[in-house]
Amino acid sequence: MKRARSLALAAAIAAFCTSALAQETVKVGVVQGLSGPPAITDFGESYLQGLKLALKDHLAKSPKTKIELVVYDDEANPQRAVSVVQRLVQNDRVPVVVGTVSSGNVLAFAPILQRAGIPLVAGPSIATPITTQFIDQKPSYIFRCSMVEKFQIEAILDWGVKTFKKIGLVHSTTGYGSVTAKEVEAGLKARGRELVATEAAAPGVNDLTPQMIKMRDAGAELVLNFHESFELVYRPMARLDYRPVIAGNWGLSSLKVEQIVGREAIEGTVMGQALDLADPKAKAFDDRMRKEYGSDYRWPVLAALGYDTGQVVFAAVEKVGKSDPKAIRDALEAIDGIAAISATPAKPFSPTDHECLDKEHVFLGVWKGGQVVRLKY
Repeated sequence: MKRARSLALAAAIAAFCTSALAQETVKVGVVQGLSGPPAITDFGESYLQGLKLALKDHLAKSPKTKIELVVYDDEANPQRAVSVVQRLVQNDRVPVVVGTVSSGNVLAFAPILQRAGIPLVAGPSIATPITTQFIDQKPSYIFRCSMVEKFQIEAILDWGVKTFKKIGLVHSTTGYGSVTAKEVEAGLKARGRELVATEAAAPGVNDLTPQMIKMRDAGAELVLNFHESFELVYRPMARLDYRPVIAGNWGLSSLKVEQIVGREAIEGTVMGQALDLADPKAKAFDDRMRKEYGSDYRWPVLAALGYDTGQVVFAAVEKVGKSDPKAIRDALEAIDGIAAISATPAKPFSPTDHECLDKEHVFLGVWKGGQVVRLKY
């Protein structure tokens, strides 16, 4: 009898140990801008919130593969971003990386991951070349789950030329602002239109009154806002008795911008978008995020894309079941059946397309009654 009990105990211990060994822990590297300029941290923290909630949901399903996030703050600095990615590769030995906010940072470290054969799911960076410069490499390890700048601009210009006669542009003098200005000018030219006024301002300025006076005097009915300090174009408008429609990138959908500018001032502002809060599924996610993070939650579309990135990455890791970068890369490319919160399709990627959001998934959102909903025009 004692011998039987001993054998049963030994079998139970062996089964437990086998089960524990079978559930390998896979580390997922995360790089985000979590300090530095407020706009950067707004992006980084919001995307990370969604990613963490996706992991919580993944682990609640009792998966065969346990996943652990290894998170580093790149401090909105490209040198720091390269350093932490090297640490993720060499020290943490992660088989997949997610991040980051700044497109310049991603463009600095993406070649490192491509050479190392470790998949990157970039986000929430938006510069157009992030995936396109690698897609012809066989295989490409660079994916993205975020907005793409070109798609936002195209959508805004399609709407803008149909709706307004006079369009102006305010942009920053950063590399991002200058490239965006060229894309806007080229896009308008292709549509047979020109800007009535173009004004640039350094990223450190805190007053755009001179630029908005030029917009007013040129009669701009629509002002395209591509300055990183999104709120600055609004501040002089009441004083100047000038109230054009403002449109720009998805940064204008941040609840933080609404808090700074005020609900009345931001009403009617238009931006590129990939989340429609009028959709019941998106609204349910928004309600859940508010309960989960309280006042720290401030950007629905960023959180939704972070969540969907998590769904895709964790599904790929679960399919592979171990820290195998090449197999995870292949799984990412083949993943299907994602029930996304954002406009991300069920099958986000293919061998020739590593963007989870393509042109047809990007639409225009508008601030209406305190939330961003799909613009109908």
